[in-house]
Amino acid sequence: MTAARPDLSPTPTPDEAARFDAALRARCRERRVPALSAAVGRAGEVAWTGTAGWAPSGPGTAFRIGSITKPMTAVAVLRLVAAGRLGLNDPVGRHLADAPAPDATVAQLLTHTAGLPAEPPGPWWERHGAGPWDGLVASGVEPLWEPGERHHYSNVGFAVLGRLLEEAHGRSWDAVLRDEVWAPLGMTSTGRTPSGESAVGYAVHPDADRVLVEPVAAYGAMGPAGEVWSTPSDLVRFGSWLVGAGGAAGDAAGDDVLPLAWRRRMAVPRAVVDDDVPFTSAWGLGVSVHHAQGDEGRPDRRTVGHGGSVPGFTATLRADPATGDVVAVCGSSTAGFGDASFLLDLLDGPAPVPVSAPAGPADPGALALAGTWYWGPMAYTLSVRPDGCLDLSALDGRSTVFGPAPGGGWVGVAGGYWRGERLRPVATGTPAEALDVGTFHLTRTPYDPATAVPGGVDPAGWRAVD
Repeated sequence: MTAARPDLSPTPTPDEAARFDAALRARCRERRVPALSAAVGRAGEVAWTGTAGWAPSGPGTAFRIGSITKPMTAVAVLRLVAAGRLGLNDPVGRHLADAPAPDATVAQLLTHTAGLPAEPPGPWWERHGAGPWDGLVASGVEPLWEPGERHHYSNVGFAVLGRLLEEAHGRSWDAVLRDEVWAPLGMTSTGRTPSGESAVGYAVHPDADRVLVEPVAAYGAMGPAGEVWSTPSDLVRFGSWLVGAGGAAGDAAGDDVLPLAWRRRMAVPRAVVDDDVPFTSAWGLGVSVHHAQGDEGRPDRRTVGHGGSVPGFTATLRADPATGDVVAVCGSSTAGFGDASFLLDLLDGPAPVPVSAPAGPADPGALALAGTWYWGPMAYTLSVRPDGCLDLSALDGRSTVFGPAPGGGWVGVAGGYWRGERLRPVATGTPAEALDVGTFHLTRTPYDPATAVPGGVDPAGWRAVD
């Protein structure tokens, strides 16, 4: 059972900040990371930053974030889709003639279901470096599976998407991200190369207090898969915007970077990660979706985000769409620090941030619909949320949130059986004698015979049990 979350200020209390600091230092010691840098976001703002380790770093120190580059690349690609310049179901070969797996769709590339291998042919590109697009094509990349057959994480697929951006815009992929994603979101410390102070990446010997400086290779055409540098604070800004948590930069850029509806679509699980164990992870459009079962009294938590790993660096970005909580951690060790859940677990959390409500005022008749309704004999409560949406909930916990639909009425926008379905008041002489919810007939009393119950009601009515 989930405990109620108190309404907390975006600014952590001194006790909370001390817990974050202690947890970061402990993780740094346990995993023997030369430098860890972290940030926590609440209500769209960077609420806390911290650093730990013997290698010098500060909140403004940039780290290589590896594959967290991918969701940024995905946002730029989805801008083209939202603008109608390409379709999610377009074969990539329609727009990029020399693409490996040309029959794979844009959506399949974004969800790692295009059938492409994880890495390009040749030496380990993350340490050795990689060449230009023509060299990648000439290397003879061969698909491992037919498009759509299964999920298989592919750095090559995001190289293809980066090239798609370059062809569409006539400039480098990182210039596109700088102009269309990083700058509008206030991510001033993010780039293909660091703009200021940067961390040194190390390999830490597993059995001794010894380190080896890792090379920083140029990634060429593979750059859109993992070449970006950033700070935890910039990553929190990106994650907060991604889940619609607001904040100064997110509110200012808002839908101009990518409409909220498209960001919601990014987080819809489309492909499960089948590693022959129970599914806990899935992929949306350029983001990973994790579902973690709560323990020690903590609630279950679903997050969206990404991890990153290249020689010398690891990073994690996780954002909770239900609360707006965001954590980002960057480290300077090839072996890594685990994930960012140790900070998420410390968050008591702010009041829930509405994540499903479409823009626009609530229907004036919403209050008239509130109260108890019956789906057959089963009681549901319909309440009006602060954001103007309707929450239709059963005693057994089933719930669907309905928001105003274009043209009037209501449509399921979050959770439950009726997501995407219509809720329509049915009036027969007086307002809202019944509700039509995805064709199901809800009434103010169980099977109210005064309404048009599909299939009719036994004329004998309710009878006593013998």
